Parts: sequence; structure tokens; C-alpha cells
Amino acid sequence: MSVGKVGKIRDFDVKSGNWTLYEERLQMFFKVNKVEKDMWLPMLITGVGDETYELLSTLCNPRKPGDVTYEEAVIILKNHLQPKPAVMAERYRFRQRRQNVGKPKYITMAT
Repeated sequence: MSVGKVGKIRDFDVKSGNWTLYEERLQMFFKVNKVEKDMWLPMLITGVGDETYELLSTLCNPRKPGDVTYEEAVIILKNHLQPKPAVMAERYRFRQRRQNVGKPKYITMAT
């Protein structure tokens, strides 16, 4: 995703990418190139790549990705790609920790 200005943004990798970091880089790209806010959504849509655009289209259904705001598109993708962990599941996982024989308690708790 490039406009022929400073820097460039690569396609987002849905399988292994970190959406928060991608969005931060995108914000810096917009800032350094003085991209007007009304162009943020079109640049996001054209720059994220085919797989991410298809995902966004599915998540926005029945609306089209071009019909949502930039902020909505970012939130939709973030909620899908980096969901908040469930408190109960994390609590269960924490309570399942067992101290290994010969391993100090403070090391068990830290891992």
C-alpha cells in the first residue's frame, strides 16, 4: 500500500500478523504523508490485501466495507483478529499451574 510518498505499508497477513502493530504503522504512514482523514478508509481497503479485504467484507455484511467509517473498520478487524481473552478461561488456566518437583515456587508462578 503506497502512494509514492514516504514509506510503504505491506499487505496484512491474517494468519500471523499483529493487527494492533499494523494499525499503528498505518497511522504513522498517514501522519508522515499528511494523508487527509477522508482518505484513510479507501487507503486501508486498497492496502490490506485480498485476504484481509475478504475478511472485512464478511465481517461487515450486510454493509460493504466502503460504507463503514475508518474507525469502525479498524474496530471490526481488531475484535476479530485480536479478541479479548475470556476472564474465566484465563483464571482456569492460571489455577491449573502445578509446581514441578524440585522447581522453586517462584519459578512456577513466573512461567
